[in-house]
Amino acid sequence: MKKAILHIICLFGTFPVFPQYLVKGGNGQPLLAEDNNAIQVYLLNGLNDAQISYTSSTAGMHQWYRYNTRVGEAVPVVSQQNGNTSTLSGLNDGYGYYVESSTGFAAPVWVIDYSQYLPSFLSFFVQEEDDKCQYLKLIANVDADPLVYYTIAGERRELQRTYHLQYDGLKWDEETKTFLPVEIDQSQKGVISEIVIDAPLKNTAFTLRGDDYAKYFGLEQINKTAVYEAIALDIHSEATIHRDTGENEQSDGNTDLGGSAPVVIDFTASANEPVAAMYIWEIFKLSEDGRDSTTIVRYVDKSVNYPFNQSGKYAARLEVINANSTCFDNSSVFNISIEQSVLKLPNAFSPGSSPGINDEYRVSYRSLISFKASIYNRWGNLLYTWNDPSKGWDGKVNGKFVPTGVYFIVVEAKGADGIRYKESKDINILRSKNN
Repeated sequence: MKKAILHIICLFGTFPVFPQYLVKGGNGQPLLAEDNNAIQVYLLNGLNDAQISYTSSTAGMHQWYRYNTRVGEAVPVVSQQNGNTSTLSGLNDGYGYYVESSTGFAAPVWVIDYSQYLPSFLSFFVQEEDDKCQYLKLIANVDADPLVYYTIAGERRELQRTYHLQYDGLKWDEETKTFLPVEIDQSQKGVISEIVIDAPLKNTAFTLRGDDYAKYFGLEQINKTAVYEAIALDIHSEATIHRDTGENEQSDGNTDLGGSAPVVIDFTASANEPVAAMYIWEIFKLSEDGRDSTTIVRYVDKSVNYPFNQSGKYAARLEVINANSTCFDNSSVFNISIEQSVLKLPNAFSPGSSPGINDEYRVSYRSLISFKASIYNRWGNLLYTWNDPSKGWDGKVNGKFVPTGVYFIVVEAKGADGIRYKESKDINILRSKNN
């Protein structure tokens, strides 16, 4: 007796969502590889002693059917029943089975003898392309027949194999500013022939393992390439400003690296050594429109510092070259803007009157690379001098406040833009009656 598969499709709506199947047999525990409302798919490592049991929730006889959509018919098969549980033996690879009980039809279970579908790794090797400094191609010749199954409605489906590509790599750690070794494991699903990855940062062999079904049964296949000599570069650079900034130093609002001169900037580079073999820092003076540049200095070193004493726009560029000069990276560029000079002299302050508020005479300045200020009384006697524009005069001579009145300041300075200053001005010292 045969039942047309069309008849089964019509009754599909009566299938329980989770049939009570128990699959045994083969070498090891069968693997439930797919489980959804339409079907369950089991992989077995061989079909010796393979069987399916079904337990119904109510009493009554079970009728089992076997189907293969490629044949297009469902065939009744004999089972052994004990109480509410029936067991079907003598399973075949590439067939679906379902049972009819007093509660209706149970959703089918499909059986695949996985031992007949083991992948075979025929070859596995590295193939460099024109973009080898960024990417690497791995060619895998894997012979693996598709793991096909059919739903009761005749829909062809396929289990997706998962392979694993494993190799050694490096990962930049921002906190410690170092490269840390990592073991990379990338999943590769489906049919594989070409695997494109980011070029590795250290010498490594590549291992292809799989598939995951084979690993489950202890039959995992492994293939390994020869050691690949890395050529790709990974660059990390930073710039650090060293400058003593005074409260009276003015800014033009420019947020670029640099600011008020004089300023020393440390440029530091890190790369994946020993692949990275040469570091070159170049500092350029840019034209006002930024289109033309003139090289000021060139350093062959990982870290350099450079003093910027002239106003204008600059750029610092890092180039790193690998050991065999096949790859280079010059993408690290820092833009620097050194501001033009400013010098302004206040005309009054009030030492001893309001601590912390206008109680020290300081100039207002920007980008001064040399500075000297001198204070005189009305008779031309020198009272105080200082050479740091961020400092000032507290209104004292020999530890005592000078009397209120008019004093005289002379300032000589030079700006980062080449401007020379020689300024002089009266200073009024103010003090409240209580002081």
